[in-house]
Amino acid sequence: MTEKKKVCMLCAKPSEESICESCKSNVQGEASNQKQRMEKQVKVGSEVEKDKIVKKHLDN
Repeated sequence: MTEKKKVCMLCAKPSEESICESCKSNVQGEASNQKQRMEKQVKVGSEVEKDKIVKKHLDN
């Protein structure tokens, strides 16, 4: 029987793991960047809500 070749699931290059180190690093970097963007949006959204509350309080 022939032995099945092990390759990376993302780039299809030979790899002992299901995802090679290069692809693993890329995916982790992208996830980290996405997390930072999401956190920044939440912070900006929170500032907008805070400003609305302050304005409402000052109007009263």
